[in-house]
Amino acid sequence: MKILKSGFEEFDKILGSGILEGTNVLFIYDSFSLGWIMPFKIFQYRVSKGDFGVIINYNLPLSKLALRAKSAGLDIEVEGKNGNLAIIDVFGSRYGSKRSDDYVYTIEGFDPDTYVPKLLEIYHEILKKANNRRLIEINFTVDGLAFEIGEDRSIRILKHILSKKEYIQGKKTPSLLSMLLLNKDRVSKEFVSWNIEFGDYVIEFIFEGRAGQVMEEMYVLKSPSFDFEPKAYACTIKNSNIFIQNINQRGRVIL
Repeated sequence: MKILKSGFEEFDKILGSGILEGTNVLFIYDSFSLGWIMPFKIFQYRVSKGDFGVIINYNLPLSKLALRAKSAGLDIEVEGKNGNLAIIDVFGSRYGSKRSDDYVYTIEGFDPDTYVPKLLEIYHEILKKANNRRLIEINFTVDGLAFEIGEDRSIRILKHILSKKEYIQGKKTPSLLSMLLLNKDRVSKEFVSWNIEFGDYVIEFIFEGRAGQVMEEMYVLKSPSFDFEPKAYACTIKNSNIFIQNINQRGRVIL
């Protein structure tokens, strides 16, 4: 498997030279954290390098999702109309806010029991549109999935999806890099634990107010790299840029 660059040289070093294609990256954060920005910025960078983007949206109307993405530097509407990404709009399927854009896919008659086969049908259509480009995926968010159908059923569905993706990727289709976003304040510790089990990489952001300054702590907890070493970092986020300081070495780098 190839090692993919995230667009942030120092972050790639933290992970052990980059992100392996075909893996899952779990981003955990709390309610006040802006840790969700990092996966959107990685997504935007990979699309700019020729990957085909897929966003599975459980949380927001698409207009709100577009605003959220734009604050991280990603213009969903431009990239969608240019044929560089697709959105699987579960939120719109559930709550009737459907869009007619050809890059937006909905799941008719959403039902947890038929969700996976319908999702795979959509993925087969997306693979045709991607035209052999590598897929970069954001699940926004897995806690949103849990809210819709419950935690236990979500865990079973995530296992099923992982199994089916293994099968699809074994059929000489383009590789898939999947990023899962998880607000831990909305779910149980057990649900968080299962998602950590599924993640090949695990990054956690924790909001902290410090002496009148908004700070984030970033913990890089898991990586399949042989020489990986878990570490803690202090972060500030300004103008969608992430400034990281190694808590141990006090050496500051800019992502």
